[in-house]
Amino acid sequence: MTRGLKRSQIGMSEEMIQTYGESIFEMSHNIQVRRGDAVRKLDWKQIESTRADRGMSDAELARQLGLTHDQVTYIRTIMERRKFKRHNYHRLYDLGGGRRFRSERFVPHSERFEYRPEALDLRKALDFDPRIASKHLRLGNWNGDTVANWVQKWATEKPEANAVIDSSGETTFKQIYEDALRLANSLLELGIRKGDVVAIQLPNTTEFMTVYFAVCMMGGVLSTMHMPYRSGELKPLLTHGSARAIVCNSRTNYYDAPSEMLGLCDRVDTLDHVIVASESAPAGTLSLHRLIREGTKDQIENPPVASDPAILCFTSGTSSAPKAVVHSYQTMLANNRIAAPIYNMTNDDIVLGGPPFTHAFGICVMNLTLMVGAASLMMPAFSPKSLIELIETSKPTVIFVAPAHVAACLKEGSLKSGNLSSVRIATISGAACPPNIAYALENAMPRGSVGQMWGMTECFMGLHTPFDAPANVRCESLGDVTPTFEVRIISENGSAIADNIEGALEIRGCSVVARYFNNEESNRTAFTGDGWFRTGDLATRGLDGLLRITGREKDLINRGGIKINPTDIEAVIDTHPSVVMSAITPLPDEVLGERLCLYVQLKPNEALSLEQICEWLSENQIAKMRWPERLEIVTQMPMTPTKKIIKGALITGQVDLKNNANK
Repeated sequence: MTRGLKRSQIGMSEEMIQTYGESIFEMSHNIQVRRGDAVRKLDWKQIESTRADRGMSDAELARQLGLTHDQVTYIRTIMERRKFKRHNYHRLYDLGGGRRFRSERFVPHSERFEYRPEALDLRKALDFDPRIASKHLRLGNWNGDTVANWVQKWATEKPEANAVIDSSGETTFKQIYEDALRLANSLLELGIRKGDVVAIQLPNTTEFMTVYFAVCMMGGVLSTMHMPYRSGELKPLLTHGSARAIVCNSRTNYYDAPSEMLGLCDRVDTLDHVIVASESAPAGTLSLHRLIREGTKDQIENPPVASDPAILCFTSGTSSAPKAVVHSYQTMLANNRIAAPIYNMTNDDIVLGGPPFTHAFGICVMNLTLMVGAASLMMPAFSPKSLIELIETSKPTVIFVAPAHVAACLKEGSLKSGNLSSVRIATISGAACPPNIAYALENAMPRGSVGQMWGMTECFMGLHTPFDAPANVRCESLGDVTPTFEVRIISENGSAIADNIEGALEIRGCSVVARYFNNEESNRTAFTGDGWFRTGDLATRGLDGLLRITGREKDLINRGGIKINPTDIEAVIDTHPSVVMSAITPLPDEVLGERLCLYVQLKPNEALSLEQICEWLSENQIAKMRWPERLEIVTQMPMTPTKKIIKGALITGQVDLKNNANK
């Protein structure tokens, strides 16, 4: 019964009515001729006798659309009132879909759960165009799957199979399900409600996965915070998401995370709880292990549904202004279901994810592994030695890595000396991958194949190379778009571009979010009215039909009216024997508008001048007009968690520079 309930008690917004209203109305029982029929006559017996032939019940709609029963009833009633102008005091308000009022099921309105205003505000980020929502629901791209359902499925079907493997041992699906359920109940006991944001700053560990599953079980929204972030970066993100709790590591020699988080409690109005991933916790904080141990195994009374928000991520893009991305279970898990056949993974696989779980790439890997019921192999921190040793000792069959991981192993020599014979599939993603890096990994695996994947926080996995394609396709391109997705490459004026011509990449599909959360300026520039997301990447589609990323739109430098893409120039400079990595940014100029400024990080005890760089570029056939005109040597290049250079930090001077090298 929904009459008299507030929208905050149902988790309802006008945006949800707009998104799902037409689909519910068309699929419901109440598509009837309204003049002279049983409904108009209030002939209740006749209504009951004919109901089965009229469409789907509210309960059936709720399961198919990923909504709660009350949400379907509410939206259906609102749509009927708007279309037929009937009044809400009619008995049909609670009758539709075969749901008669029963006193024994009635819960007094004052006792009903109520969402916080911040939780309802967060749901506005899931405001999809009704035509887009109807399409994905009709095609089955969106269904009722949730993370909690997937965890429970494997805990029931494969209770003793390994869900997680880490340095301390193995954790079965049954164990992690029970631990997550206990933690979910403990979070509810703390006063954290469905729809509340729980932040997390942990490495890839069993604790991370347990927290993720627990928050998903109790209906919270997990907000990931990258490991290098400190209070200066964390405060605006926690404030933006109105986080109620944060889970962090215990104190180490180099970072006192609990103290940092306690300090943030005084500066972030909503932040009430600091949960430390240890057995004991400092004063003012809570022990994660104790919350797990002392929680009950009661089933959650008001679990999330697929249309609920699941995660809140902040883009780790290479600009200095991250944007908030909210994914529902529908957009997040649809991507895994649709892309899974490309990877041919089974529940016998052991999957090593190199990217951090705090990043969208890491979340993709974690969800994909969970979906097929495989075991997740944990790598809390990366070094070339630790990666190769982990592969040799734990023998993963599937690995996901960034180009920087492979490049580091290649430079150290461990890629050639290590034993990678267990690996059958290796996916490279997170940043543009030079072909030589992909080939090096392929050659290091006696029975494995390399593939590449392109994705973004806003859409997850978008482009893939098929693993049965020739090596040149897998190592030198990004293949084609994820099934059911669409891509287009357009010019500056928005027109389609011919093959082999560089243009702006746009993508549309069931995992593309509707908008950024509370960022209308970015929404206007990033999303079109018909569902296309402007990725900001530059790309080409070759005559062979394969897609290749060629750079970023914002990285283009306008030198005297000539647009210069620095990506290939940086790739040449990176091959210089003295260079670790490089980045080219625009340098304002009164005459030309912009010139090229080069930042390089050098190997130890190396030196380099601008003249030497220009000679190197000349030897590699780079036109003089594309040479940098200023050189800055940095002690450490600013990087995202997935090892992409943050050019915004270079432009704004947030780096340590060595002596001027422009001679």
